[in-house]
Order: sequence, then C-alpha cells, then structure tokens
Amino acid sequence: MLIVVLISIVLAVSILIQSNQIKSLIYNQQAQFFIYEAEEVSSILKNESSAAVVNERIRILAQFLNATILIYNRNGDLTTAQKTQHEGHNHAILDKEFLAEVWQGKNILHTGRVNNYPTDVFLVAVPVKENNKITKAVVIYSPLAPLKQQIKSIRQISLWGALLGMGLATILSVFILKNMIKPLLKMEAVAHAIANGEFGKQVPVVTNDEVGKLAASLNNMSLQLKEKIEAIEQLDKTRQEFVSNVSHELRTPLTVIQSFSEAILDGLVKEEKEKFFYLKNILEESKRLKRLVDDLLDLKALDAGNIPTKMEYVLISKLVTVTAGNFMSLARKKNINLKVITKDNRITVYGNIDRLKQVMTNLIGNAIAHTQPGSQVKIQEEQKDDRVLISVADNGPGIPPNEIEHIWERFYKVDKSRTRGAGGSGLGLAIAKRIVELHGGTITVESTLGEGSVFTVILPIANNI
Repeated sequence: MLIVVLISIVLAVSILIQSNQIKSLIYNQQAQFFIYEAEEVSSILKNESSAAVVNERIRILAQFLNATILIYNRNGDLTTAQKTQHEGHNHAILDKEFLAEVWQGKNILHTGRVNNYPTDVFLVAVPVKENNKITKAVVIYSPLAPLKQQIKSIRQISLWGALLGMGLATILSVFILKNMIKPLLKMEAVAHAIANGEFGKQVPVVTNDEVGKLAASLNNMSLQLKEKIEAIEQLDKTRQEFVSNVSHELRTPLTVIQSFSEAILDGLVKEEKEKFFYLKNILEESKRLKRLVDDLLDLKALDAGNIPTKMEYVLISKLVTVTAGNFMSLARKKNINLKVITKDNRITVYGNIDRLKQVMTNLIGNAIAHTQPGSQVKIQEEQKDDRVLISVADNGPGIPPNEIEHIWERFYKVDKSRTRGAGGSGLGLAIAKRIVELHGGTITVESTLGEGSVFTVILPIANNI
C-alpha cells in the first residue's frame, strides 16, 4: 500500500512538473511569437510612408495572428486599432500607466484581465524606436482561453500516459513533449523569418490537432501575406509606370504648343505660310492632348466597371458593316482592299453599341495603319457554338512573339520608331480589351512576323431578334 502511495505521489509530482513545464514553454513560445510580430509592425511603421499600406499590412498581420493590434503614440493615445474578425466586442483600452515600462524601453508581457476587456488575454507591448527615441508602442493581444485549452489538452494526454506506469509515462511524456515542441519551434522559425521579411515560408503539418491547425493557419497566412505584399509592390510599380508614361505623353505636345506659340507671339514667324504651319502643328498637338485625356478618362471609367446603362440587342453584321464603312474612304486613299465578310444577319449580342463600335474602330484603324498600300484588311464575322467571333486581319509587319503579351498594356507600342501622329496614345488596345471583358467576352491576337496579325473579338450570343 505504501508503495502504491509513493508511486502515486511520484506520478502526481511528475505530472505537476510536466504541466508547469508545458505551460511555461507554450507561454514563452507565444510571447516570442508575438514579440517577433510586434517588431515586424515596428519595422512597418518606421519604413513605410503610406498610411494605407501600413493599415493594410497591419490588418493582414492581425488576421494572420488571430489577434488584435493596437498602436499608441508617445502621449499614450491610441492611433491605430486592427481587430481580428472574430473579436465581437470593442478592443481593450490600456491606461497610460500600463505602458509606463514601454516608454522606458522595456517589453511588457501580461496575462489576465486588462481594464474594460471582458476576458483574460495574452498581451505583449513593444516600444518603437526612431532616431534612438521611443515614439510609439505596439500592443498585440489575443484571448488567453485557447492557450489554456491547449495546455489542458496536453495535461490530459500526460495523465493518461502516466496511468500506464511510471517508466512508460516518463518515456511517453518526453516523446509527446518533443513532438509538441518541434512544430512550435518550426513555427517560431517561420514567424521569425516573416518578421525579417521572408514571406511565404511553410511549416510541415503532421497533425490535425490544435498545433497542426495553428501550423496550417500559419502556412496559409504566410502565403496570403506573400501574395498581398507582391500585389502591393506590383500595384505601386504599375502606378509609377502609369504616372511616368502619362507625363511623357503629355510633355511632348505641351512643349510643341508652348514653343510654337512663343515663336508666333515673339514675332519670329514672319511669313503667312510659315505661320499657318506653326498654327496647324499647335492644333494637331491640341487634338492629340484631347485624345489622350479622353482615353485616360475612358479607361478610368472602364476600370471602375462603368459601362453605359443603355444596353440593347446589337446586330453584329450591321455593327461590322457600318464600322468598316467609315474606313472605306481612308482605305481607298491608301490603296488598301477593305474586305468585309458576314455570314449570318441574325446574330446579336447584348451590349452598348457605342462601346462595341469603339472596339471595332480601334481594331480596324490599327489594321489599316499597319498595312502597306496594295495589301488587304479582312474583317470577318462567324459563329462558334454560343459565341460570335469577329476577326480583323491585316497584312502588316506582324508582332514579335516576345511582345504579344505586352500589347494590352497601357501606353505600350510595338513599333517604337513610329511618329507620334501615327502612333496614337498607346491606350486603344487596353480600352478595347476592357470593353470586351465588360461585355462578358475576350479578345485574342495571333501574329506572324512579315505576314500580319489577326485580332479576334469573342462575344456571347444573345437571343436572336
């Protein structure tokens, strides 16, 4: 009986020691994890100038951690609060005294209640230093209940293992502890990598318990964070390129208008013929500026998904014939055979006729501009299943294979040597592509160098009228 009592006491002490070790380990891991992420938020605040980007990245981190992130200024005032989507009540409000150690350059680790918050929390607060001065405090907290539940689950596993015997319990507890620690250590390494800006790191998921689910969530959020950061970087790059391209396209005509106008006003242009030449160039550059501005406004409206509300059933054969007819005079002047082939006068699509004419006008105009005199531009309409295909084929120089994927980009021009007057704004194909997409269709291109290109608009067929 005494031996049983002694064994029971040893087992109880062993379980108690192991439980405390597990609790300490998990709390330490969670604290390090939150501190790493708080330092990442600190790095974002110091290095990122855009408030929108800062808020977005902090929001992503809050969802990734399933925790709430608060930013306090040096006066102890809350400036930013990103709650997790699972937090149904108001976030915790910290007293200025609570953050006193942070302003002294120390990290704060707190478990338990915080002022008005209704549940126990696991909280860390980290100072933000700029130019060797503490300017802000980053606070991250999450409910303590999940950690307690995790500790409780591990304690139950240890208890069942202890019932099999002292020796077996010791071996089994060590094995379980190692298996519990390993993914946490890996998650710590991944969290540290993310804090250092190495997004997309993954943790092997070998279990389906709380730790395994946490690892899976970490993997998922790591990938999402990587995608978000890449998307933000790409968006910023696209914005910079767009501003640069617009500036370039505006600078040249404005320079011509300014210099020619100054020449006339300064009396440098004496002859009427020369003055007419200058004024004609000013007018052409003014028209070019207007076309560019109109295209930019057009593209902005299309990017916002704004297509005119006036939708109707459009006969494709009529659309093709009428639009091509507008180019007959230009085609004859360039000695180009403009050939139109329509097969079914009953095929209709549901859309905005002005926008669809805009697409056809752009494609036919480009085809004629790139086709040499004595050649042919062919416009053909045909049906394929529930789609109608409108193709515009030219006998131009063709598009290099490495440039085909770029022709839909804004301001992109295949032939860099073409004059500004003939080159357009570089927005036509981007506008055409967006219009077709808003009509539920697609636009493709096939091209062979030295033989020409074929642009094909594919639209869903509506009920015949």
